[in-house]
Amino acid sequence: MSNPLQAPEKHKLIPRIEWNARNVYGDETSLYFRLSRELIGDGKLLVLASNIPPNQPAPNLFFSAVHYLLMKPENAQHPLRQFFPDLAPEANTRDDPYPVFRKFCLTHYNEMAKLLRTRSVQVNEIGRCSYFLPAFQVLSRQLGGAAFIAIEVGASAGLNLFWDRYAYSYGNGNLYGDPASDIVLTCELRGNARPPLDSTLPPVSMRFGIDLDPRDVLNEDAMLWLRALVYPEQIERARRLEKAIALAQHHPPLVIAGNALEAVPRALDAIAPQTPVLLFHSFVLNQFSDRDRARYFAMLGELSAGRRLFDLALEPSDWPALMTLTRYKNGVATEQPLAICDHLGRWLEWLASENVTSDVTSD
Repeated sequence: MSNPLQAPEKHKLIPRIEWNARNVYGDETSLYFRLSRELIGDGKLLVLASNIPPNQPAPNLFFSAVHYLLMKPENAQHPLRQFFPDLAPEANTRDDPYPVFRKFCLTHYNEMAKLLRTRSVQVNEIGRCSYFLPAFQVLSRQLGGAAFIAIEVGASAGLNLFWDRYAYSYGNGNLYGDPASDIVLTCELRGNARPPLDSTLPPVSMRFGIDLDPRDVLNEDAMLWLRALVYPEQIERARRLEKAIALAQHHPPLVIAGNALEAVPRALDAIAPQTPVLLFHSFVLNQFSDRDRARYFAMLGELSAGRRLFDLALEPSDWPALMTLTRYKNGVATEQPLAICDHLGRWLEWLASENVTSDVTSD
């Protein structure tokens, strides 16, 4: 009997799964690594995976859908949970999880197919705030301590908007941000340069997010999906996320629904031109088409006429991620590389120098 998955579709899925297994899962999640090796040869489950839209990271979405269903109350006793370190007191690392995994997927085939068609890998990684904090300090110095408005593009549930409600440890014995917070973000500093860290937080006069499909922190199902996107082995990361969600539920953030190319100009129309505005985003522009990415940068140039406009970008590059701060003035962009970082807030290597900073601030 022939494989019902058409060859072109199959060939598109398999390399994506193999790439994740080789470049991501091997270091991050041994469970997904083991499952990936058998998934690439499973015709029936590859047919199921073909429900994933081409603009979504197929392996992460597939495994997150399983993770999500396992966290549902009706699956609290399912034998597959024993292989997930965050769902079992002592995870089973001895036995082969794939037969149980496969049976679960086939039993929940219709639920899985719907999730794969309608959900997205839209994380809200608060660990990245460890990078934003020193970057905000750089901007604050450039502005001479003047307050600025912070707008996160691709804000998801808006958890990064609470960056000043978290505590930060950079390995020097001090806590920055809010030292009294029970959400402590730990970040290793690499290299010789050190980022600007100050006990005084940069002044932000207003903050809000923009997202094509915002996640409502008061929607339990939406938050369960957000939780399911965390790899099973990353238990501390999951606990940190849950605490951040609880904080946000007491003070729901403002996240405006809309395409950034349309929502950003509308937002700036309501802001006085003399007020400095910072747009910041992390792992967002890589989800734009080449055309829309070019339109985004062109838009910032146009919007900078008579306005102090800055763009803080933490986006994939030849390094794990490159963080840059760009000032737009009357259509001219001046970019300042700040740091290279990993994608979860675990380490950063500071690049910026005072000379570059002063060039950016010159009028």
